[in-house]
Amino acid sequence: MTTPLSGPTPFAVLQSISQATASMTQSQQLANIAQDLQNQLNRQLAALQPPTDQVSINLSQNRINALQAQQKTVSSLETQFGNNGNVLSDMSNQLNLMAQAVTNSDGTAFDNALSALNTDLTDLTPPSWNVLFQSDGIAQLKTNGINIQSSATYDLTTPAGQAAATADVTAVQNQLQTIITLNGGNQTVAASQITALNGQINALQSLQLQQQTAQSQAIAQQTAQLQANMQNQLHLIELSLGQANQLSTALSAALNPPKPINSVFGALVNSVGLTAAGVETQLGQNPAILSLFA
Repeated sequence: MTTPLSGPTPFAVLQSISQATASMTQSQQLANIAQDLQNQLNRQLAALQPPTDQVSINLSQNRINALQAQQKTVSSLETQFGNNGNVLSDMSNQLNLMAQAVTNSDGTAFDNALSALNTDLTDLTPPSWNVLFQSDGIAQLKTNGINIQSSATYDLTTPAGQAAATADVTAVQNQLQTIITLNGGNQTVAASQITALNGQINALQSLQLQQQTAQSQAIAQQTAQLQANMQNQLHLIELSLGQANQLSTALSAALNPPKPINSVFGALVNSVGLTAAGVETQLGQNPAILSLFA
């Protein structure tokens, strides 16, 4: 008596191949569907638009740019006022030295101070006109020059010469004092204006930041929602494919009800849907002896 070989039966092999093929087909279908959904999501993400009115943002940015330009101009003038203030202060010192030189009849000191005074006059820079500031008189001073002569012209050794020199020096001192006052006032206005402009610019930039943050949050929420929708769709499709396979199996069973079992071979037919002879023929084998009984 021959002992049958152990191992999987042809029917088990057929069932395994069928299941593997069905699983592979379903996985490929899901992969294709997932790629299509991802492509659709990418198009939707690319089409997302920020909810904030871009016209409003552009107007706000234009206003910021204008304020920054004005701030730059005022800041430049403030620097100029400061530089002129230092030069004017030195000019005032030189005039004081000249007044002392007149009292001391010191022509050399007088002329040295006068030379330094004229150098300072050259260093002064008339500020450009701006509606925010008063005309300080520096331009007129540079145009007209300093009306003080050399010590030799006055002859500081005489009372008349000292009186004439003192009168000219005093006149320039009075003119210079007016300029110093106006220049200092303009410098104060410039500092206040820069502070005010900074406040306006910071307020607009803060508003812009809030708008941009709101935009980013809105787009992030829309992105998350679209991604969640895609995942939900993919999950539902995956469930539908599984249910379709179950439905196909149920329909197959309904269309091919099991035959009454009259023998062991009848049970075999109900299990695999083929007679033993049919199975072995599909496998490319010669009919087994069991096929004689099928």
